[in-house]
Amino acid sequence: MDVHSMSMRTCIFIICVLYVLLFASCSNPVSNSEKTDGGGVESLGAKITLDYDMTYQTVEGFGASGCWWAQDVGGWENIGEIMEYLYDDEKGIGLDIYRYNIGAGGPSKVSDEWRRTQTVEVSPGVYDLGRDKNAINAMKEAVKHGADTVVLFANSPPARLTKSGFTSGEETGKSNLPRENEAEFAKYLVDITELILKEGIPVKYLSPINEPQWEWKSGQEGCHYEPEEVISLSREVVLELERRKLPVKISINESGKWYDEKYTLTMYKRIMDDEVLSKAIDHYAVHSYWTSETDKKKAALYFSKIENMLPLHQTEWCEMVNGRSMGMDAALVMAKTIHEDMTILSVSSWSHWLAVSRYDYRDGLVYVDIPTRKFKMAKRGWSLGNYAKFIEKGYIRIEASIEDENVLVSAYASPKGDKTVVVAINPMDQSKSVVLAGVRGRKISIYETSDNHDCDFVAKIMPDEVYEIPACSVVTFVAEK
Repeated sequence: MDVHSMSMRTCIFIICVLYVLLFASCSNPVSNSEKTDGGGVESLGAKITLDYDMTYQTVEGFGASGCWWAQDVGGWENIGEIMEYLYDDEKGIGLDIYRYNIGAGGPSKVSDEWRRTQTVEVSPGVYDLGRDKNAINAMKEAVKHGADTVVLFANSPPARLTKSGFTSGEETGKSNLPRENEAEFAKYLVDITELILKEGIPVKYLSPINEPQWEWKSGQEGCHYEPEEVISLSREVVLELERRKLPVKISINESGKWYDEKYTLTMYKRIMDDEVLSKAIDHYAVHSYWTSETDKKKAALYFSKIENMLPLHQTEWCEMVNGRSMGMDAALVMAKTIHEDMTILSVSSWSHWLAVSRYDYRDGLVYVDIPTRKFKMAKRGWSLGNYAKFIEKGYIRIEASIEDENVLVSAYASPKGDKTVVVAINPMDQSKSVVLAGVRGRKISIYETSDNHDCDFVAKIMPDEVYEIPACSVVTFVAEK
């Protein structure tokens, strides 16, 4: 047989084999979410598995603060539109917690006028809310557009009560509030709280202390407190609230980071050992600054050993990096932080630092231009919306796992069990195929924050259908029965 005849027969044989394979494939179709591999059926995407029987914290909400921008922007004609983007469930990102700063006023050593605050105190015991009318207007607009929980917080006592005579701290970094002035400071805070309640504002918490461990000396309002001062001042505030029978609880102690032996971990036990404070608080407030994933796990382990541990609230965080990033790089950092706090520490509420910023810094959800009064939501704001817009108050976090370790997932079920929300973060430079296994629902709506989308609806799929999560994106799956 010559070589040419042999080659022809070989080609015919190969064509026949290919035809048989093609016919077999067409005769045994599989769905776009499955493939046959000898031993059975398996998913084409990384499986996201939910366990509705394994439950964790009940979510109370997401928020941001009005410090310090609201003193200016609160008087702009478009403040309502800004708050709509932040607090409205349809047009905006659906926040529901607003943190109003009870300013201490001057004198201070703060050179930046946007970081100075106004006090509504005219003289001891005499107040005029009109002195902080823009900030109060911003708070009212937040409530109008969806904020149902307002937290009043203070960074410093008014200057008349401080040791240094300044509201920006004591020059050596020590406590700036004499013990004999604690009751007067408590009266100041509760006086203002009562006035704001009379304005129809749904004030739920009063926070008298902010990051007590730092040595506040300049740059912004601040006051250092030793642990025993945290306890004594907090007691004065609680007793003053109780005397007036106000429907407001105290929120303490807003430590600056999770893994701090003195101000976060053992401080909780000191608070709960106090007969006044232990009956007056319903959560423990901490900030997520300067805390690695490892440190969060250490803090979570510490709290897990405490019987009847109160819910944890994460009440302040921003990336603390120079440069105004409006893109997905900063949004992914923020989404990962929220994911860690929700899944490692099981926080019940999560709040960002500044709702609005004008700075060249990664500290705002919305950025404004002062001369034109125009504003724009940063991608980090939309990524917060992937949580806040869909995880409603009362939702319960359930167990969620994924086969792809590069994708971060968490899941939340409505109290009635008729909705399930799954948030997936893909920080990688390539897309990721996933499939929701066993999700309760007949239809799944998908919302995406990426370079191309701002928490937008992008697709609707069926359960067990493979979905491609884009590179560098945050995606929310909403399954409904």
